[in-house]
Amino acid sequence: MLKQSLKRSWLPALVATVFVTVGTGCGDECVDRYDCRDKGTAPQGQQWTCNADNKCELQNISVEPGPDAGTDAGTDAGTDAGITDGGSTAQIAAFIAAPAGALATPQPVSGAFVTFIKPEVAGSSSTEASGFFLQAEANGPAMFVRGSASTTAVAVGDLVTLNVTEKEIISGLNVAKTVTDLTVVSKNNDVSGLKADISGVSSFEDAGTTSAYESRLVTVSGKLEAGISSGASFTAFPLITTGEPSPSPLRLRLPTTLSTSLDLVLGCDVAVPTGVVWRFNAQPQVSVFAPEQLTITNCPAPSAVSATASSSTEVRMSFDRTIAPASITDAATQFTFDNGLQAQSATVNGKDVLVTTSEQAAGTQYTVQVSGVTDTLGKAIVTPNSTQFQGFSLLAIHGGRVVLNGTGFTGATAVTIGGVAQTFTVDSDTQITVTNVPDTTPVGASQPVQVTTPAGAVSAGALPVAHLVINELDADTPTTDVLEFVEISTGVPNLSVSGLSLVMFNGSNDQSYLALDISGKADANGLLVVGNPGVTPTPVVTFPNETLQNGADAVGIYQAPASAFPNGTAPTSTNLIDAIVYDTADADDVGLLDALLGSGPERVQIDETGTTGGSAANSIQRCGGPARRDGRVFNRVAAPTPGAPNVCS
Repeated sequence: MLKQSLKRSWLPALVATVFVTVGTGCGDECVDRYDCRDKGTAPQGQQWTCNADNKCELQNISVEPGPDAGTDAGTDAGTDAGITDGGSTAQIAAFIAAPAGALATPQPVSGAFVTFIKPEVAGSSSTEASGFFLQAEANGPAMFVRGSASTTAVAVGDLVTLNVTEKEIISGLNVAKTVTDLTVVSKNNDVSGLKADISGVSSFEDAGTTSAYESRLVTVSGKLEAGISSGASFTAFPLITTGEPSPSPLRLRLPTTLSTSLDLVLGCDVAVPTGVVWRFNAQPQVSVFAPEQLTITNCPAPSAVSATASSSTEVRMSFDRTIAPASITDAATQFTFDNGLQAQSATVNGKDVLVTTSEQAAGTQYTVQVSGVTDTLGKAIVTPNSTQFQGFSLLAIHGGRVVLNGTGFTGATAVTIGGVAQTFTVDSDTQITVTNVPDTTPVGASQPVQVTTPAGAVSAGALPVAHLVINELDADTPTTDVLEFVEISTGVPNLSVSGLSLVMFNGSNDQSYLALDISGKADANGLLVVGNPGVTPTPVVTFPNETLQNGADAVGIYQAPASAFPNGTAPTSTNLIDAIVYDTADADDVGLLDALLGSGPERVQIDETGTTGGSAANSIQRCGGPARRDGRVFNRVAAPTPGAPNVCS
């Protein structure tokens, strides 16, 4: 987080007093002041406005004697837009300058406009209160009022008066915590004239302009950089503008659910017609809360991220953009495979496309080429665009489930794998689901399966059994984090793995921030590396540099597709195979520990810092045994060894 001293520079303000005269007409005449144009030109010193009874009325503007206050320099921009100061500019500035706490003398705001409503956001912290913003003229300043400060309801365009009796400062933001005498003087005023275009503003921190734009009504356009978590339930995208090139200190901040639904990603061009600057210390953050408050003009073309065989006749393809269902018109020509595999149909589910195929050969490596697919903005995938996957292999995993196919299963009384009894359900005469493979089941590339039926014990073939655990993790690497990785041990050399996902959880809100499908072949040591592209050996599954957070955070292996864990998903033990909760000299994260590791002695969080070298020089390594979901087994912190067995004493 950037931290620099702020300086205040308020422009002198035009001071005026607003008086409301007797309304004219009867019945509903107007919704906003523009409906009053048939009343003709208002007399000098007056303007038409739409009052609370939806009637057109004249509003007197009486300017008090005083200095010029820089009117010639443009501070009357609000008046030119049909908006008058009402004496509040200096009063808002006085509120901002006041100390936090109960005010000895209530601070009046004698006539400012409600410019923006900040709604309640589900899951946000107590500091993310709902409320509204007040501003009196185009050049600011502006202020934020908690929604709980008063019981009087307000709307954008209301001209209000109030007295602030208590103030708080939250992360540098000046907040009216309690107000009295909140009165709506008039409604439906057009506040568009108060907006400031900040697209060309530069050096927000360096020039101290964060404070100048605090709580201001703004418009801005630019290109998004990679999004990051910005408090519970929010995502912030650094915003490249004409005034702030990359890396930009200016951010577009919005609820994570909204950024996900709008499919915002690195490289999207966006415009905010009307937003507000929410401040976090020296960090300026333009905030929006609804789809209509943001225009997406362009985003990168969709690309295939991964493909995973979810059964012997189905491949789940994941893309980095939400796919338009209507763009898939001929699966057989839009999804083409090598090695004789054929696409038969395709179904879109957000960023995933489920492709039904002819029968796959178990363990065979396939390449799939994609063409003619578009995202929901109509952007077509760049061709050629391909990805690889392993043909579906039936696999039993300790702590997981496995589906057995055959005949005559009705009335089955026992199932063994490698001679070890299994818990199971009979789904049909041709299918049995083993619900939780015990860790005592022998590991190996081919373990015999036997089913006891009313006709006697019959062989159901053989299948590989794996003990899948996190073996090593490196979140903090030297300089920029371009060598992050998670190493998974399967316990079986050269084993093909599919149908699993690696999910990363953010300790700041205890929610997921990335999920990856695990599909590939383990090496001769039974190890499979997931990491940055620059890691050696080349990871089977990659994720972008500077993704794996330093902690307190967590990583889990699930027997479920990555699509089951959209960003913002809470950690769960359902379908969880193994997990680690870790940090770099941070306090324990109770929420992650409780959800992933339980309440026993295995509930241990691991510090990557170690005793020598610091976290950037070390990785966290499993050396304490094969136990799953047990923090105690990660008892070695030493130099990273991706793709190689850990050197345990």
